[in-house]
Amino acid sequence: MIRSATAYRSGGARLAPPVPGTVDGEIQKPAWFWLVLWCLFVLGVQPWSSRVAAPQGTTGSTNSVMKGLLLGAIFLIAMAATKPGFRTRVNPASSMYLLYVMFAVATAFLLAEPLGPLTRLARFMIGLILVFLLWRPLVQVPERLVRAHLWAHVLLAATVVASLAYAPSQAWRPLSSLGTGYRLQGVIIPMLPPRVGEVGAILFGLALLGLLCRKLSMIPSVGLMGLGVVLVAASRTRTSAAAIALGLVIALIITRKTWAGRIASLAVPGLIGIAFLTIGSLHTWVLRGQGTQQISSLSGRTTSWQAVLDEKVSIQTAIIGHGLGNKRVLLRRGEGDIDVMAIDNSWLGLYWETGLLAVTIVAIALILAWVSVLRAPTPYIRACGALLLGYVTAASLNESGLSDLSSMTVHLLVAAAICDADRIRQRSRTQARALTR
Repeated sequence: MIRSATAYRSGGARLAPPVPGTVDGEIQKPAWFWLVLWCLFVLGVQPWSSRVAAPQGTTGSTNSVMKGLLLGAIFLIAMAATKPGFRTRVNPASSMYLLYVMFAVATAFLLAEPLGPLTRLARFMIGLILVFLLWRPLVQVPERLVRAHLWAHVLLAATVVASLAYAPSQAWRPLSSLGTGYRLQGVIIPMLPPRVGEVGAILFGLALLGLLCRKLSMIPSVGLMGLGVVLVAASRTRTSAAAIALGLVIALIITRKTWAGRIASLAVPGLIGIAFLTIGSLHTWVLRGQGTQQISSLSGRTTSWQAVLDEKVSIQTAIIGHGLGNKRVLLRRGEGDIDVMAIDNSWLGLYWETGLLAVTIVAIALILAWVSVLRAPTPYIRACGALLLGYVTAASLNESGLSDLSSMTVHLLVAAAICDADRIRQRSRTQARALTR
């Protein structure tokens, strides 16, 4: 832990003074200022895509200027609100991401045009530092950060619902190239259907755990869970549904104290899976009007994955990649027929952009985050960390994001931070009890 110079005395570190507004170290309600700041931060890492207003199949670009300005403003506000000599902690998973950013910065200078990658990496570094700045007001009491993360997704979900009233014709995106029907997307804050599904999935999962662990009352938790289910269903995002199911199963298994509870945690999602295969309406939702070939190729994703694996590269390119920002591959299908496809796999994307060394660094960060989750002493925090990491682990196989400051990376950082802070808090309480004896 990094502390001011006066935080240490000979013979050991002083216990942290009680945080205002707490009862026995538990913050009942998050301070509105830091809650709003975290909501804006989560808003700033969303993939604001111009493809929301474009027909299906056309290309678009991410509005990085607005996101960069928002993130910079949040960073300056946090710096101004942080007192000199503030306390923070860099957990092991965040340390590995710092190493990843420094490695990516070094490789960016080898590119012919490094300005774009360096800008993205500057955003990434600002995001990491911002999480460190928020240690005392948000992270140190992990329940506070969990609640802030939940309300950030409530805000995002509200903008998607408002989009239906603001621009209903744009809010429903046709599935002409990937199946039949329509998918819900965000318009007020431009979000493609997969991101809408992710918002709904995280909202549902955190609300359910809050209800089971008695952190949320019945009526608001049921309402939030219902909203989450609606967003996942309306966006028709199978990846989010499967990822949040895995996260919930893991969260319930590692927090159940009896074998009967653990078996039930496996049986319930198994029955839900059978329902999706046997009930006609649910089966139709899963298929989305796609044929056998589209389903087996994961909507064409395996084509780009195979192209990445088949690409013959030099040893240097295999180690450091093609350069940050190269998220698409060229597919040559016969003479003169060239197509561009997104990779849509975080690990293959990491390899393609920044090489095998970056894959190793981020994989170690994910492993360290899982270690922090398994060591968290509080069941609620351990369950929330497992939910977020379970989602990231599953979704990373079918979506990109771990190579950048994305919503998926933020989930990983939040899970690692809250579980590490929970263990530090438990250790401080143990030391306090030992001193009072």
